[in-house]
Amino acid sequence: MARKLSFSCRGKGQSISEDALFQYSNGWFLLDEKQQFLKRRVNFDVRKLCDLVASLTKNGASVCKIDKMEGGFSKTLLITTEDGMEVVAKIPCPNVGKAKYSTASEAAVLQYVSSHTTIPVPKILAWNADPSNPIGAEYIIMEKASGIQLFKVWDDIPEADRLKLIKGLTQLENKFTAIRFPAYGSLYFRHSISKASERILLDSAVDPTGLFCIGPACGPAWTDGISPADIQPDIDAELIQRSIARTRLRPAGNIIPVLHGKVQDHASILNATENLLPTLTKHPPSLERSRPTMWHTDLHMGNIFVSQEDHTRVVCLIDWQSTSISPLFLQARWPAFLSPAEGYSEGPEHPKLPGNFDDLDADEKNIALFEKDRAVSAKAYEVATYLNNHDAYTARWEIFDPLREYFSRIGDTWDDGVVPLRTCLIRLVEDWEQIGFPDTCPIHFISAEIASHEKRLSEYAQWHEIQDFAWKYLDTDAEGWVPPEADWAEKRLQNKALLELMIERLESRKPEEVRRMWPFPV
Repeated sequence: MARKLSFSCRGKGQSISEDALFQYSNGWFLLDEKQQFLKRRVNFDVRKLCDLVASLTKNGASVCKIDKMEGGFSKTLLITTEDGMEVVAKIPCPNVGKAKYSTASEAAVLQYVSSHTTIPVPKILAWNADPSNPIGAEYIIMEKASGIQLFKVWDDIPEADRLKLIKGLTQLENKFTAIRFPAYGSLYFRHSISKASERILLDSAVDPTGLFCIGPACGPAWTDGISPADIQPDIDAELIQRSIARTRLRPAGNIIPVLHGKVQDHASILNATENLLPTLTKHPPSLERSRPTMWHTDLHMGNIFVSQEDHTRVVCLIDWQSTSISPLFLQARWPAFLSPAEGYSEGPEHPKLPGNFDDLDADEKNIALFEKDRAVSAKAYEVATYLNNHDAYTARWEIFDPLREYFSRIGDTWDDGVVPLRTCLIRLVEDWEQIGFPDTCPIHFISAEIASHEKRLSEYAQWHEIQDFAWKYLDTDAEGWVPPEADWAEKRLQNKALLELMIERLESRKPEEVRRMWPFPV
C-alpha cells in the first residue's frame, strides 16, 4: 500500500507539489531573478529521504508530512513520521558554495560543539557529503530544536529578563573564545579531508577524541569553479588567493568599470597586500586578537531558541552552515538583533531619552522609546561581553578599525572593486607609526597615486550612496530580495519611481550614468 505523504510550505498547511520542494518559494528578486532561483533549486529523491528518516525511528514509522521551511542556502525540511517524530533535514543549494565541504564541515561543527562545549545545538542523526548517495544530494538530518524561537517571545520579555538572556549569550560565546585552535579554516572530521596536505590536526587538549581537523575554508564565496581544496587553511593567503581566483569571473553587481578596476589593478593591489602581510602578522596587538576562533556569526532571533518556561535560558542555537575558524577580531561582532542604531555611543555612557522628549509628539515619542530600548540591549551586550568574554571585547572594541576592515576586504575585491581595499592600505600607511608596527612600512604611495585614488573614492562614495538609497527605501539587499508577503508588482513600481527620483537629485550626472549605477533593472 502506497504511503500517504503530504507536502506544505512554512507551516501554512496549504498543500504544495513535490516539485515545489525543490524550488525556491520564499520571495522574489529584483536582480537576475532567473539566476537567483536556479542558485536556490536543488533536486533530490524524496522517497529515498523518507526511507532514511523512517529507518531512524524506533519502529520504522513512515514519513507522513514534509513542511518546507525555506532557508537562504539550504532546503530546510521539517519531516514528521506517523508515530509523531519530527526531524529536520538540510539539503544545501548551489549558492552555498561547495556543498561537499559545507555539509561535512557543518556536521563536524555540530558534533564538536555538542561533545566539547555546553553550547546547546541540534543532535545529528545522519549526514552524507557525497552527492552520489541514494538521496542524490548532500544532506544533514538532525533533531528538531527544542524550545521556541526568540523572535516569537522577545517583545513579551521584561527588560530585566532580556538583560539576563543577553548575559547568558555572552557566556556561551566565551566558550568559543576559550578553545585554542591551531589554524584558520573550517572544522571537519578527519576522514572528510583525505589529503594530509589539506588538513591540520588538533592537539589532544582541544580534541581528546582525535576525530577532528582543520581543513579548507568553505562557504558561499567558494563558487563558480573556485575550489577550497586548492587553498591551505591560512587566512591571509587564503583570502588573497580567493580574490585572485575570482578575477577570472564576471564582476558581480553593477559597479561601474572605472571603480571596479581591471584585472591588472586587482593584481597590483593584491600584490601590495601580500607584501604587507608579514609585517602585520608580527604586530603584537594583532597577534593577541587574531588567534583562530570558531564563532556563530549569524545570531539573529530566528536562530536562537529559548525555553518555553524560562525565556532567559537559551536551549538551542541552530544554523551552523559555513561556520569558520577565523581571526577573533573578525569573528567577534554584535548579534544581529542587538546591533545598535547609528549614533550609538560605545563605552560607559548609559542610553537616555532625548532631552526634548516631553516636547515630542506621540509618534516621535514611540520612536525615541524604541531607540532607547534598542540602545539599552546593545549596551547590555557590550558590558556583558566586557565582563564575561573580555578577549572578545578587546578584539571587537580595541583594535584599529582600518586593520579590521583591511582583512575584511582582502578576499572580496572582485565584488567590491579595488577602491575599498586601496583606501584601507593608504590609511594603514598613513597611520603606520601611530599603530605601533615594529618595522618600516614595506609599501608606499606617491602623491599622484593618492590624488588619483581620492578622485576614485569620491566617485565610489556616490555609487555606494545610490546603492544604499535603493536598498533602504526598497527594504531589500544587494540581490534585491523581496519577501513573499510583499506586493511584487508594487515593489517593481517603487523601484522605477525611486530611480527617477535619484535621477532628479543627481543633476550633475547624466540620466544614463545614474541608470548604470542603479542596482536593479527597471
